[in-house]
Amino acid sequence: MAASKKKRTGARAAVVVVLCLVLVCVVAAAVALGLVSRRVKSFAGGASFSLDYQITSTAAEEPALYKVLAQFGGTSGRVDGQYTPEALQLELYPQASGSSQPLTRLYISKDETLYDAGQLYRTLCSSITDNHPLAGVLIPEWNMGSYISQTQLASLLGVDDTATSLQSMNDFQLDLKKIKKAQPENAKAGYLYFRLETDDTAADSPVLTLGVEKSGLLRAASPAVHILLDIPAHGIHTELTGTVTPAAPTLTAPTSRMQDSDIASLVQLRQTVESVVQFVQGAASGTQSAS
Repeated sequence: MAASKKKRTGARAAVVVVLCLVLVCVVAAAVALGLVSRRVKSFAGGASFSLDYQITSTAAEEPALYKVLAQFGGTSGRVDGQYTPEALQLELYPQASGSSQPLTRLYISKDETLYDAGQLYRTLCSSITDNHPLAGVLIPEWNMGSYISQTQLASLLGVDDTATSLQSMNDFQLDLKKIKKAQPENAKAGYLYFRLETDDTAADSPVLTLGVEKSGLLRAASPAVHILLDIPAHGIHTELTGTVTPAAPTLTAPTSRMQDSDIASLVQLRQTVESVVQFVQGAASGTQSAS
């Protein structure tokens, strides 16, 4: 009888230990989930970032925006920026240029996409004068509003304005209910990947996969990330690596904007720059021949 009683006591003790272990695991899981939830919420309100990027075309014919970037060597480089749930602000630094000045800036809200054409023009002129100092006295200064809208840029390029709009980037929200675990083909070792879902069910809607380094997910102030962005409507795939830091930026739409009447002037300005480049190149060739 005594032996039987000891067995029952030992069994009850074992059950208590198991239940305690289960309880500890449940509490630990709840704490971890709470930490992840708070971490996600800290990024959902806004952040700043610095990322290396590589853009490739996935279309049979290179899309309009990709052609513009390729013309200026901007399909790879670094992108610095900030975002809030309402807007996104970017600065592109092409790898090829090595310049401390951005190629251009973008402002993307749910209503519009704006491109800093003035900065793009100044970058172009700087590149020209570096190679042909004489051109500096011949190239006109920029005297219009700096930012061009998606509709104005589409008109300038002769394409539909859907080819120049990036508002769909603002459809992605860091909501735990809309984050699904994923495993992309080119996943990095030691990273945890999530697919961010949106309410857009169209076949050509953007697809965003966010990878976060596991070791820094909860501890690092600026965790390392690996981001994969596909935009079928534009025929481009973008891969980004770098760090993201929670922040509360205040983003406002640029006030220096081009007027619709400036588009014709912009076309003429581009033609003038092309003529100046042809002139100085011809003059340089003539000088070299004479020598």
